Amino acid sequence: MDAFINSLLDRLLEDVWFELTFLLAVALVAAFLFTRFGQPKVIGYIVIGVVIGPSVLSIIGGADGAGLPESIMMLAEMGAIILLFMIGLECDLKEIYTRKSIIIALGGVVVPWVAGFGTAMLFGYDVEAVFIGATLVATSVAVTASVIAELGLIGTPVAYAIVGAAVVDDILGMVVLGISKSLGSGEFDMIGISILVVAAVLFVVLGAWIGSKFLAKLVFNVQISGYRRKMPMSGFILVLAIAFMYAFIAEAIQISAIVGAFVAGTAFSGSALRDGFRKGTQYLEALLVPLFFVSLGTAVDLGSMWDMILFSVVLTAVAFASKIIGCAIPAYYAGMKKWDAISVGVGMTPRLEIAFIIAYYGLTK
Repeated sequence: MDAFINSLLDRLLEDVWFELTFLLAVALVAAFLFTRFGQPKVIGYIVIGVVIGPSVLSIIGGADGAGLPESIMMLAEMGAIILLFMIGLECDLKEIYTRKSIIIALGGVVVPWVAGFGTAMLFGYDVEAVFIGATLVATSVAVTASVIAELGLIGTPVAYAIVGAAVVDDILGMVVLGISKSLGSGEFDMIGISILVVAAVLFVVLGAWIGSKFLAKLVFNVQISGYRRKMPMSGFILVLAIAFMYAFIAEAIQISAIVGAFVAGTAFSGSALRDGFRKGTQYLEALLVPLFFVSLGTAVDLGSMWDMILFSVVLTAVAFASKIIGCAIPAYYAGMKKWDAISVGVGMTPRLEIAFIIAYYGLTK
């Protein structure tokens, strides 16, 4: 009987529409369950992904999302872009990119990298230690921003510090990847790393400026013209196209696509149409964001950790402690209150997108 059920489920999951139905259904169940106990939905999405993935039930998934159709993975990635665009809409540009955010991000990069490298060396790793340390560097903007938004903290000083530092942190994470590549190959490419840093900074600064000064006006005019022609969603469609273009440019210069979406969001945060954009993206968020986080859960294989359980436990502890210390201390000395600084440190602990990229490069190269 069990074999029949498993065979039937396998056949059903070969169909992308059934798999999409299944993922959305389990995500909804997880959301109800976790909110019932006062926990963020995003945690429920990830946990249910782990449960249906290779770690527990092995219904779906594998390393790097293997087992999920490419079409669903594309929808999941779009969910991350929509999420960060929405977060950007709620953020005041001048409050995000501050001296405080940069200081916190630097502490959150240097301390975890050194701590991770040292831990890996103690366990006998050689060149791999560079990449192991690098995976601890970048905070997951998607996870952090999602939890902050769900808790209703967007707009608070702590949230601004966390989101601003996390975005800078993501950019620095790609710089760290460039340095790690150089150290791993034995050749330090200072020119390439410098180009990456300059390109990333120019993208954030010019992207936000061009978006707020010129593209926002273009979108507003398109929206007005759309109303006259009974096309009330014209501005919304254009602003989404701009968000996806920003994501494309961000990837092209080797930083995360979701950073590009966030920059696009901040560019339109002062637009008179912001409320309309927010309402429109909420429907997309309801569909796509659960797919993103559930797919991440299915990519986790806890069983593969048993062969190195001691190292995994120690590295996890180091990852948490180094990020909290590396961010909380700079936040405190940058003028934040003690518990606010600690909150910033805790809020910076999630790792995800950039860590996967660095780990994959270290594994394959």
